[in-house]
Amino acid sequence: MNRRKAIRNILVAAGVTAVAVPGYKWYSITKKPHLSELNNYKDLLSEMAETIIPRTNTPGAKDAQVGDFIYKMVNDCSDVKSQNKFLYGLQDVEAYCHSKYGQSFIKCSVAEREATLLHFEKKDKSYSGIMGKIQHKFLGTSFFETLKTYTVMGYCTSIQGATQGLAYDLVPGTYEACIPLQPGQRSWATK
Repeated sequence: MNRRKAIRNILVAAGVTAVAVPGYKWYSITKKPHLSELNNYKDLLSEMAETIIPRTNTPGAKDAQVGDFIYKMVNDCSDVKSQNKFLYGLQDVEAYCHSKYGQSFIKCSVAEREATLLHFEKKDKSYSGIMGKIQHKFLGTSFFETLKTYTVMGYCTSIQGATQGLAYDLVPGTYEACIPLQPGQRSWATK
């Protein structure tokens, strides 16, 4: 084989690889997701939500059944790309915990769980500005962004979160756009 053929073959192989890898990634996030696999992760969803909003002197995410809320939102209300990314993210969390700690996320200590979620928060950080909008439009919402958004949404709209986790006023008075919070006061659920 002469040098020209070898260089041409290398360039062709590099070109095929450069097209095949992004093509496979695009296919993997746009294909129909296997949402039946989400049933296997219900306990994991509850534990991850509890790690984000733990029980203190107020109810935690488990008390508010946020794991079930996340399951329902991903299963019924998310687009296909976000569903696939969420499922791949759950698999990545389990694989990361098994490789780093030798056990599943559920069996990890609180510090290990927090470290795992911090790792995935840094890993899934999206671009800001116009690049972030483009990334969100074409690739869907990242795993950790979906998890965090649905955890907070599920907690703040639950009875336990709205009435015990947040300051609750059943019949709010007049609308005030900016209300200063006193030291130690919880955020308002109704204002």
